[in-house]
Amino acid sequence: MQIALAGLRPEKVHRAQGVKLTVSGNAGEWRLKDHSSDVSRKLSTDGDLIYHLTDRIVFHIADKAEEQHCLHAAAVAHDGVAILIPANSGAGKSSLTTWLVANGFDYITDELILMGQAEQIDGLGRPIQIKANGIEAISGLLREPDAVLKGSLANAVPISSLGGSVASSAENKAGMILFPQYRLGIGFSFEQLSGAEAGMMLMANHVNARNLEGHGFRAMMKLIRNTPCYRLEYGGFNSLPENFAASLKEKISSK
Repeated sequence: MQIALAGLRPEKVHRAQGVKLTVSGNAGEWRLKDHSSDVSRKLSTDGDLIYHLTDRIVFHIADKAEEQHCLHAAAVAHDGVAILIPANSGAGKSSLTTWLVANGFDYITDELILMGQAEQIDGLGRPIQIKANGIEAISGLLREPDAVLKGSLANAVPISSLGGSVASSAENKAGMILFPQYRLGIGFSFEQLSGAEAGMMLMANHVNARNLEGHGFRAMMKLIRNTPCYRLEYGGFNSLPENFAASLKEKISSK
């Protein structure tokens, strides 16, 4: 539980939201219950507990948020400037986030970005979730392999196991939006996108648009106008240029 929630920033709640999650039992026999959605799961590994618990937290934050924009995206930061990584499941955002953290970026989230009216960037700082069959791909990045908590659906990778750290500020500013696409065997491609292309892709990953005025469209277009957007295609970490992390830091350093 401590590992699952260590990266979440607690905030004072001014009124009840009707959400209650409980975890009971012991290691190997966990029971997670979401009382507000009548969801109950029996979980046999710590990795599965972390995956399902943080998944329910993500769901309820996005479902209830009415003052912040929630994006299905990962994010990392350098010197207080964030790279947003929106992507559908399977596009390689969590693996890319793992690589960026291992190469000197501070971790914000691998799943849910929260953006307020001032465009400050924060996120749900759970352990990075790497699919069960994808742990081999990131094994070379792990400084503490034994710290990874295995699960049947996903493996929970603590930021400390990568030698990285969680971003200390909840008010990082956006310096880049990076849309990744992983496909085994392809090379490396990194190109800037037009505002129209980026806008459609970003709105596709806006998960609480129904709760916001104008479905959040105006705020997302403003974000894109103020932030360079790129498409990254890669076939694995070996296809990324040796100086890629340094190049990204340089690109956002002027923001």
